[in-house]
Amino acid sequence: MSSVLQLFVDLVRLRARPQDLPASDGLLLVCALALALTTTLALQPFYPLTTASARVGLDLLLQVVIVQGALRWIGHLERFRQTFTAICGTGVIFTLLAWPLYTILVDRDPSHPLAGASVLLVLGIYVWAVAVLGHILRHALEVRMSAALAVALLYVLVTTAIGEMLLPPPEEIN
Repeated sequence: MSSVLQLFVDLVRLRARPQDLPASDGLLLVCALALALTTTLALQPFYPLTTASARVGLDLLLQVVIVQGALRWIGHLERFRQTFTAICGTGVIFTLLAWPLYTILVDRDPSHPLAGASVLLVLGIYVWAVAVLGHILRHALEVRMSAALAVALLYVLVTTAIGEMLLPPPEEIN
């Protein structure tokens, strides 16, 4: 198990490829559930539990549809398990990194220096996450990194926009 965890860390560091992961339904399920749980809990400062769960479920559904669609389009649907496992596993790492910062953002006055630093750190984590998603897609789709980064950024923007339209955040943060 520690070797699999090391692979996820190496993916985040852009030193491993999704095809280095085992093509396992069990691992995919564990990673997807871990991502759903950690993200739902991390969103608690911003959304009620039911809305956070629905947002996470919608995001996972969109991820499955987009990744499967792209892999089917290029004729490599067999890469889905490893690609989606890589996306979910690295997503857990990024969620765990950002979670304490979300708490700071809610608990501090926006003018507090710690809140400002937290915003910058969260932005840095998001940029890093997009780079890792691009890295994963580059290997899965066999495209250049620039194209993969463009797809990753478009993916993040589209899924975020759909989530905001269908399940907008509440007017007031708890």
